[in-house]
Amino acid sequence: MGMEFYGDSYRGNDEPIFVGIPTFLKLPWIRNKAELQKVRPNVAIIGEPFDFGTTIRPGARYGPRAIRAASTVPSPPYEHFNIETGVDPFGVFKTVDYGDVNVSPGDVVESHRRMTDKVKEVLDVDGIPVMLGGDHSITFANVRAFAKKYKNIGMIHIDTHADCAPQGLCGFKYDHGAHIRRIMELGCLKGKNYTLIGPRGYWPGPDLYKWMADQDFQWFTMLDVEELGIDQIAKEAADRANDNVDAVYISWDIDTFDPAYAPGTGEPEPNGLTSREGMRLMRLLSTSFDPDKFAFDLVEVAPNYDVSDGNSYNGGITSGLANRLIVELLAGLSLTKKGITDGSPVRPRSYRGKGNTYSFGHPKAKIPKRN
Repeated sequence: MGMEFYGDSYRGNDEPIFVGIPTFLKLPWIRNKAELQKVRPNVAIIGEPFDFGTTIRPGARYGPRAIRAASTVPSPPYEHFNIETGVDPFGVFKTVDYGDVNVSPGDVVESHRRMTDKVKEVLDVDGIPVMLGGDHSITFANVRAFAKKYKNIGMIHIDTHADCAPQGLCGFKYDHGAHIRRIMELGCLKGKNYTLIGPRGYWPGPDLYKWMADQDFQWFTMLDVEELGIDQIAKEAADRANDNVDAVYISWDIDTFDPAYAPGTGEPEPNGLTSREGMRLMRLLSTSFDPDKFAFDLVEVAPNYDVSDGNSYNGGITSGLANRLIVELLAGLSLTKKGITDGSPVRPRSYRGKGNTYSFGHPKAKIPKRN
């Protein structure tokens, strides 16, 4: 797959990271629907530079640009072997950058319509759409496209906030605090197939959580993460999402992470996930679903609040984390596509406290007991 699709550059990238068009991971750029239908990619990255659904700090409109910039350091698919998962997702999936949705500034409804149309174009060629936000209101538009193909979906929502305000946070029902309500109104999602991971802080209050309980929603707060652990929560969420559905959608808000790991977002909240916990969660979830019936979005990256961003020339702490999450997503999906649960990570053959004992694809090292 790699050489056939990406050409000679797949063997090794001899181009500096600051040279060339900064598509996501320096992937081929698909400019229009006709090209998309000709290439028929397995995965298409879509930018949704939109933040007119925000209610506190804007700036997520620049999220797709910052994530793309961060993705060039290093630059898969040419540096395509993932040391920790031991798999080359670009040897499994034809992956492209399908550019940005041409949003209409100030017009939420029209912008959402254009997002729905572009995501549906990817679904129509049986591709996996991966959306870069943009504020969290975009998820409604994306799921609306998903629901045109799949009658019943499962959903995992990873977020600091429940985003189920009946009329939005400030009286506008399509803002970034209401997308779960709008999705439920589509009729494609049953409460028993929904899980929220990561809520903390002060919103929403008990009244909205009562509504969620009445819908048969499941949620795990950060207190639950501390007490139950990532593995148990991921399994429960995956089991619920897979229960008698046609497809699965994951929406990940970057504010789920502690601001120490993701300061570049509109609504930072202390006591979030560490980057290590997030990677573990992504690896577990990404190997739990049928990759042919799946979609994903990553939202609320606002680079103007990020650290070491440098005007998005090559990303900052938050956009770098966002990029890595997507690479891990593709790695996990590619393992499932190949019908395996583990790749060939670079692990030590054994551990003696000294010496070079590394090998490729060796099982986890056994640590000897010490007196």
